Amino acid sequence: MKVNFNIQLVTFVMVVFFVISFITNIIGPLIPQFIKTYNLSLVLASFLPLSFFFSYGVFSIPAGIYLERYGGKIIMIFAFLISSVGAGLIIAFPGYISFIISFFLIGTGMAILQVAINPLLRHAVSGENFAFFSIIGQLAFGSASFLSPIFYKFLLEKNNPLGIIYFNDAPWIWIYVLFIFAVIILLFSLYFLKIPKSDSSSENFDINIFFNFLKSRSTFFYFFGIFCYVGVEQGINNWSSEFLYQYHSLDPEVVGVEVISSFWGNLTIGTVVSLFLIKIIDEKKLLNLYALSSSLLVLMTIYGDAELSVLSFKLLGFSISGIWSVMISLGLNSVPKNHSIFTGILLTGIVGGAIFPFIIAVIGQVFGLKVGMHTILFGLLYLSYVGFTAKPLISNNKINLT
Repeated sequence: MKVNFNIQLVTFVMVVFFVISFITNIIGPLIPQFIKTYNLSLVLASFLPLSFFFSYGVFSIPAGIYLERYGGKIIMIFAFLISSVGAGLIIAFPGYISFIISFFLIGTGMAILQVAINPLLRHAVSGENFAFFSIIGQLAFGSASFLSPIFYKFLLEKNNPLGIIYFNDAPWIWIYVLFIFAVIILLFSLYFLKIPKSDSSSENFDINIFFNFLKSRSTFFYFFGIFCYVGVEQGINNWSSEFLYQYHSLDPEVVGVEVISSFWGNLTIGTVVSLFLIKIIDEKKLLNLYALSSSLLVLMTIYGDAELSVLSFKLLGFSISGIWSVMISLGLNSVPKNHSIFTGILLTGIVGGAIFPFIIAVIGQVFGLKVGMHTILFGLLYLSYVGFTAKPLISNNKINLT
């Protein structure tokens, strides 16, 4: 099927990627602050990202179903509104219990948006180019994740102008105030944006299609790929700062924030490199390169001295930079139609961002965080398995260098 390139649609999707990333990955830098402020154990602190990412497991499939029934615009409006309610709850009633509820609501909105924008981007640029533009989306994602810890560090400064005006005791609440403003702007843009609707009856929702996907081995194959990648990413994002504090006595509000920011900054740089690599290397081989190099770096973070551990945590951003884009591309290019509902099923795997940090916390509480961090290694080994055995229907476009 021929699809015209839609620059407005692609731009909107990239901005949404940026906003999703900014509000999602700020949780990691905030966790040491929550542990100190509310005197939380590792397990109690882990319920914060757990509540956020658990919503992906609950709402991704329903979002895919309703996306095919009602179209992207209505679904995205609902997503923006419900996430705004969650942010408003944090602003009005800051506290541990309200954070649990708020993160769940914000995560619900982000889950629905992820389901909506990935097939939307694929529609706008075609399947053959989806891996390339998905990497550009990851570039926007990584840029926001790089900036969010820097913005958080700015808010912690005593003389920052925002903290002087409001929220003196908890200046990080400004993150959620600005998020609501961003949502208002995106809702305004969405109102004028023309969201394409499928004109093919083959794309209409059928409950039998949903159950056929659930019976397919490839569905679970790629589901666990998404599950493991997000688990790896959030395991690093949520626990690297606390790990460095526990084992190397490095200040989480100084070194920890800088490490997480550099992790996402390197992911952004790596994404730029991936734009070129995806044009010359088969995406399955690229996935193996990312997964195996990341496994080596994880071992260095766990067993290295303070300097090596810090460096390795930072470099992990570079080494995992293209995994998300390749996994999404391999998954969607492995089915011929009904990409909305399939996206919903795959993105349920984002719940790995809740499960991995929780497993790390539970193991860390009993055996020590160093043992818990090995969970990340197992996730990377599964991703390597995907790289060796995936069989997509459409391969990524490559430049012939011969």
